[in-house]
Amino acid sequence: MNKKRGLLIAGGVTAVAVAALVALDAAGWPGLAPQLAERAGHGLSVDAATRLHLLWKPRLEAPRLRVTGLQGEPLADAHDVVLAWRWGDIWDWRRGAPLRLRLVQAEGLSLNWQRDEAGRTAWPLQPDGARDKPTPMPQIDQLIVHNGTAKLDDAPLQLLADARFATEPDGHWKADMKGKLRGQQLALNAEASAGLALVSPPEAGAPPVQLRLELTQGRERLAFAGAAASLLDARALDGQLQVRGSSLAAVGRPFGVTLPTTPAFDLAGRLQHASGVWQLGGVRARIGQSRLGGDFIFDTRAERPMLSGLLRGGPLRLADLGPAVGADAPPSRPGRVLPDRPLDLPSLRAMDARVAVALSQLDLGTAKLEPLAPVNASLVLEGGVLTLNHLNAGVAGGEVTGSARLDPRDAPPLWQARLDAHGMAIERWLKFDTKPLASDPVTGRLKAQLDVQGRGRSIAELLGSLSGPVQLRLENGSVSHLLTEAMGLDLAQGLGLLLRGDQKLPLNCASLDGRFNAGILRPRTALMDNRDSRIDLDGRISLKDETLDLRLVAHPKDFSPLTLRAPVRLQGTLAEPRVALEGKRLGGRAIAALALGSLSPPAALLAFIDPGEDLPPVDCSLAPRKR
Repeated sequence: MNKKRGLLIAGGVTAVAVAALVALDAAGWPGLAPQLAERAGHGLSVDAATRLHLLWKPRLEAPRLRVTGLQGEPLADAHDVVLAWRWGDIWDWRRGAPLRLRLVQAEGLSLNWQRDEAGRTAWPLQPDGARDKPTPMPQIDQLIVHNGTAKLDDAPLQLLADARFATEPDGHWKADMKGKLRGQQLALNAEASAGLALVSPPEAGAPPVQLRLELTQGRERLAFAGAAASLLDARALDGQLQVRGSSLAAVGRPFGVTLPTTPAFDLAGRLQHASGVWQLGGVRARIGQSRLGGDFIFDTRAERPMLSGLLRGGPLRLADLGPAVGADAPPSRPGRVLPDRPLDLPSLRAMDARVAVALSQLDLGTAKLEPLAPVNASLVLEGGVLTLNHLNAGVAGGEVTGSARLDPRDAPPLWQARLDAHGMAIERWLKFDTKPLASDPVTGRLKAQLDVQGRGRSIAELLGSLSGPVQLRLENGSVSHLLTEAMGLDLAQGLGLLLRGDQKLPLNCASLDGRFNAGILRPRTALMDNRDSRIDLDGRISLKDETLDLRLVAHPKDFSPLTLRAPVRLQGTLAEPRVALEGKRLGGRAIAALALGSLSPPAALLAFIDPGEDLPPVDCSLAPRKR
């Protein structure tokens, strides 16, 4: 009996205690919250009227809440505050997870957020013993602030800005921010149909809300209209993106994305983001006069971000990529034509990339060269090394295949190119004003092999250091008869052709076998052979100092009553080439003419009569490339 009575008494006491606890929790444990905040020593202080609910839906309700840093600096000051959490979140935080709050609500909030280069902050967001470790961004599932301001100085994010944000009575949310991201001045305006989480973990399951934002940076403008479940980490982002600006590089710079320097552009597409993976699909882009499209994925989860996808469209004008290769500005050296502006090679290390290229046309930017169409290749950027693989481009009825590689890990950077051309109609690819010559003064199918490398920080340095073999051969070709006679200085036959009209001579052979050495090309053998003449070429072309010194010697095979038969010199620079006659050979004929003329004036013409040469056949085969 006594035992039963004891159990009843114990149960009654327990019930009273539980009822008391429930009553105290419902009342918010008056006076407890200020004491706990003071004893915690984490820089948190609340008013005496603050209520703390610990049992059912844990939350803090405070007329005023203040947070100070380790040195007493003000970090936050809020009015009419409600903070809600779950005890499991607090347990996870104590074990090193980011602090997660299910709700942050305030009538007014003034915020000061700072993190140093190591990711540490004065905010009391780390448990005791972890203050020196990098502080992750807190996760807030739902943020409702009717009137808020924030100063942001976050070194890991490279963000320095002032922000204002507010939640309207109907739940409509808006914010604006001005400052710098990665050193780039910018302004952000955003609005959402409901309260939006700042940072939300994957398991939060917060439904996306309608979101519109506009980011401006000088002449650059980025606009988004769609939906998202959180703002700072763009969870469940899905909507239409439009970007326009002065250069792709300027837009990518604030976000740490390496893009080429280009003329003004306009780009639109569907942007999606989930768990650190960004997708941009259905891209429609205008860059200068180029028209491009594609689908791309940018994965930020790895230590080095990865860009992958497909670049398609066309035409792509090489002139629109001129800034990316330093060709948008005149050379700094007088009288030079090769671009010498240093390339932005360090930016290649900012990310990796694997992008397939499928273009309908690549315009080389000059009316004298036919565009390449189509162009297919694979672009790979890995560890700062840029490789162009599986290049296949149609050009003038033929194709160009090969690969190229840029390795900036050594100084100066190493460039390599291996190209083969087959079946290119030279008369279609090269277009010049040829009057009074026959139309298409040189025809044929070009076969070429190029295997070169060089070092340099600009196009001029690269070409000025080229080394490697070059082989060219023209098959099934023809050459202007008048041009042939002009190179041989055959005045009689040239005059006859001018009177009756030019015609084409079939080519027996036209080839060049040479080698670049330190930017200088010297032909080992270079000739053009037809039934009328054989023309040999020797000398040098220097890309190092952009000079020419070539010598053309014609060997006529037929009789001519009036020919100067002197070598022709092509000299000067790439910017200002000049043609001259070799005076030694011409002077010899003039002396002979004077001597004969002293005997009889008509005899002077005998010095200019050429009976022609009996020349052996020439070997026009292209040497096999060493593998």
